[in-house]
Amino acid sequence: MEELQNSSAQLWRFVLGRAVHEFNNRVGGILSVSETHLARRIDDGELRESLELIREGAQAASDFVVTMVDLLAADESTPELIRLSDLRVYLRTKLMLFLPRHIEVGLPPSPADALVRVNAKLLLFNLLAIVQRELEGEQPASFGFELALKVAGSTGSLIYRSTSRPAPRLAEFCKNLFSRMNLGSTALEVQESPTEFKVTIGFAIVKAR
Repeated sequence: MEELQNSSAQLWRFVLGRAVHEFNNRVGGILSVSETHLARRIDDGELRESLELIREGAQAASDFVVTMVDLLAADESTPELIRLSDLRVYLRTKLMLFLPRHIEVGLPPSPADALVRVNAKLLLFNLLAIVQRELEGEQPASFGFELALKVAGSTGSLIYRSTSRPAPRLAEFCKNLFSRMNLGSTALEVQESPTEFKVTIGFAIVKAR
C-alpha cells in the first residue's frame, strides 16, 4: 500500500510538473509578444490599454507559475543565505497569490535585519499549509495576516501572525509540520489565543546588518 501511495504521489508530481512547464511556456510567449508591441509607438489608446491588460495578466500568471515551481521543488531544496527582510518580501509576495483579494499580508516596520540561512521554499510551503488551515473556517471581518521581523542576540526571527479564531488543533499541526522539515531554523514558538495565532521561527544569524 505504501509503495502504491508513493507511486501515486510521484505520478501527480510528474503531471503537475509537466503542466506547470507547458503553461509557463505559453504564458511566456504571451508576455513576450505583448511587451514587444508595447515597446513600439501605438496611437490607438484602446489597443494600448488592451495590450497592457494582457501583459499584466500574463505577468501575474507567470508569477503564479514560478511559485508553483518553488512549491513542487520545496522538499528537494536546501537552506541558503538570505536577508530576513528579503525573505519576508519573498514570502509575502508568494502568499498573496493564494489569498482572497480582500486579505492583505502586512509588513510591520522593522529597523533590524540580519543574514540567515533558511530554506525559503519549505518555509513558504509550511506557511501556506497554515494559511490553508486558517482559511477553512468562517473568518471575522478584521481577519488579516502579517509578517514581522525580530533580531535578538544571535537569533533572527520571522514572526507569522494572524488575527483569527485559530482552527482546531492548529498549534499542534504547526509544531508537527515544522518538526518534519529542514528549514534551517533553530527555534520555534507557537502562541494562540481566541483572537490571534502567532508563530515565531528563529534562525541563527550569519551576519547582522
